[in-house]
Amino acid sequence: MSSNIPFKTRTKIYLITKFFHIFIHVIGYTCKKKYIGLEHLEKLKQNQQNWIYASWHNNVSIGAWELRNQNVAIMVSESIDGEMIARAVHALGNKTIRGSTSKSGVRVFIKMLKWIKQGNIAGITPDGPRGPKYKLQSGAIALAQKAKVPLIPFDIKSTNQWVFEKSWDTHKLPKPFSTMVIHYGEPFYVPQKLSEQALLDISNKFEKIMINQTKIVDHEVDLLKS
Repeated sequence: MSSNIPFKTRTKIYLITKFFHIFIHVIGYTCKKKYIGLEHLEKLKQNQQNWIYASWHNNVSIGAWELRNQNVAIMVSESIDGEMIARAVHALGNKTIRGSTSKSGVRVFIKMLKWIKQGNIAGITPDGPRGPKYKLQSGAIALAQKAKVPLIPFDIKSTNQWVFEKSWDTHKLPKPFSTMVIHYGEPFYVPQKLSEQALLDISNKFEKIMINQTKIVDHEVDLLKS
């Protein structure tokens, strides 16, 4: 991808990525953290079980920092914006699988599935790449089912943050020196044999779990601010 990008655009991508890398570290290292649910990850690690992180798209920026250096594979589009995200993800010690659910869904799905079956961890944004916000797409459940690994719902909110209201996902980014609430939910397992209706029911159930997780995080942040 990068070899086909004009020099000026490559330079712009390089500078933006460098700035993001520095800025996200400033945010991450200056913020206090309140963790909820880390025991779920520890139990999976003890059982030598890998998993799939599932987080809403508006967590992508700070979520990438929280999951840094875990060699997590994250799906990133092949667009110019995707190139910037991919470089940022790589700089944070993780891996990208390039493509989108709309243009190269099957190819990307197979690559993600192969990565997970090798015993690795993946990260997905179930309402991405274009929304609607907080609406679960079918790929998350299908990937967990085929890979035979659990989904870990994952959410972050800060006591003081920027919210980009004009973005479709109302993207959020903590401000330096604030307190982040970082919530890891219970592992969610998808049964192997499901009818079409049962698969839809499972998808709706996990969507409700993620929405409820967001409400829990909102409440925890409100308590810290009160």
